[in-house]
Amino acid sequence: MIPGLLQTPGYVELLQRATLRRNPLDIDRVIETRKQRQAILHRADAPEYWAVIDEGALRRFESEATVFREQVQHLIDLAEDDNAVTIQVLPFSSGMHAGLKGSFVLLDFVEGVNPIVYTETDTDGLYLEDSEDVDRYRRLFDHVRTSARYPDASLQLLKDMLKDHR
Repeated sequence: MIPGLLQTPGYVELLQRATLRRNPLDIDRVIETRKQRQAILHRADAPEYWAVIDEGALRRFESEATVFREQVQHLIDLAEDDNAVTIQVLPFSSGMHAGLKGSFVLLDFVEGVNPIVYTETDTDGLYLEDSEDVDRYRRLFDHVRTSARYPDASLQLLKDMLKDHR
């Protein structure tokens, strides 16, 4: 999936419908919650946010042309903006990689607060606080990042994808 903090409303709606949530009020509630969370990326004191997105997460919804263009343009805008967001795309050509078992979020905090890992399923989320678990996920993230295209090359890939869909 596209990470939640980077999702557009159209993408959120597609995702909700794909996971069998069809009540418009529930979908609107999820979209509004996403928007509120995303505001953190636009604050003056925004945290550093580094996302590695599997190419499959982008290609999976290409058939939804309007949503695809909107979502990819949003990623381009974030990658080009003068902010603390770094985006890398993990191309199919990387083959098998350390992130194939699922997405996760590694949260590092200010000094004195231990890092945690958050993993999410359709029914719940799991927070891992044990230092061995956090270290394992940090190594996974390092491997995924090194398998992905550099940020500039990822930005170009996104632009090429968008150009191909005009």
